[in-house]
Order: sequence, then structure tokens, then C-alpha cells
Amino acid sequence: MREAFEARGFSEAAISSRLGVARSTFNNWLNDRSEPKFEALLEFCEIIGIDVGNVIRRLDDSPVNMTLDTQHDEFVKINVYDIELAAGDGRAASGEEPVDQLAFRSAWLDRAGINPAHASIVRVSGKSMEPTLADGGVVMIDHRDKTAISKSYIFAVREGNELSVKRVERDAGNKVIMLHSDNPEVPTRVIETTKQDEFEIIGRVVWSARTWSA
Repeated sequence: MREAFEARGFSEAAISSRLGVARSTFNNWLNDRSEPKFEALLEFCEIIGIDVGNVIRRLDDSPVNMTLDTQHDEFVKINVYDIELAAGDGRAASGEEPVDQLAFRSAWLDRAGINPAHASIVRVSGKSMEPTLADGGVVMIDHRDKTAISKSYIFAVREGNELSVKRVERDAGNKVIMLHSDNPEVPTRVIETTKQDEFEIIGRVVWSARTWSA
């Protein structure tokens, strides 16, 4: 348990608070002086974003994330992946292992309702979502939010092996999915019912950033 939450950048105090238990109780769990109820263990895994099997097994050789310095435990690091979300035609994923991390304040993530264990940061390639999302910018994806309520929200989507970023809208009869671009020169794309088996919403775009040229 300690390796899992420290690797994700949480402090002992933060986890005990989220679990609603005294820090002394949580410390006893960590030092094998007592054992948590299975329900508490499941809640712990939900907070951290790992499978319960990674906690109850004897050995764990697959760290969840890089460790933050202890003096920076008010920050949590989000994994950055070498994957491009095409703001234009679909682009195949180029990698699945994190290549970097960006640190965000835990308080900001909490206010935004973002669980860092279920978030990732990827690049945007193409101009179909400009001016909202810039070509070459980065976005944070909340992988828990996959419900397309209206085209007000932007999602990372997968069509077969290709990834893109679009505003997603479903028709009232749920027969077609419409993928909207913010660039007025790019037409809306419609996915028919027969092709929806190859379509997947990966998660909602909840943050973005760009680098301005000199």
C-alpha cells in the first residue's frame, strides 16, 4: 500500500483523510500492526487507481508512478504519454508508456473533480480544434468521464486504432454519433450505427496548455 500511494505522489495524511480514518489507524495498516477491512482496501485502490491484486500480492514490481519529493506532497504528478490526439484526421497511437510527468496541486484537482489516478496528458496534433486547442499543445484527459451529454464537451476518442479529439454529440435516437470540430472550415463527421462498434470515448478533455513561439 505504501509503495502504491507514494509512487502516485500522495502523502500518508492525504490518503487517511480521503479514506476517512485516523492517520494512526492508516499507519498501523502500513506497518502490519493491523489489517484494513476489505471494503477499505477496495476504496484505497479506487483512490490510487490500481487493481486490488497489486496490493494484496507479496511482490509488486510495477510502480504506479514516479515519486514526488516529500516536501512537495501538496502536488500530484500526472503521467505524460507520447501519444498524439489528431485534431484532424485520426492518428494511430505511438506509445503507451509514460515519457514524462507534470505536477498539479492536489487542491485544484479535487476542486475540478479529477482523480489523478485516472488522468493522463497527451499531445494534440492538427488544427481542426483551433482556436480552442492548439496544434502541438497538450491536454489532460479524465478517463472516468465518457458520457457525451452535448457538444459543449471535448473528448478524446478512438476509431479503430486511430485517436482524435473532437466535440462529441449523439442524436436523440442514439443512431449516429457526430464529431464536431471547432475550426469552421472542418465539416462535422458522422459515424453510422453500423460502425459504432469501432468507436470508443477515451475520456473528456479537462485541461489544456500550449507553448507560444518566440
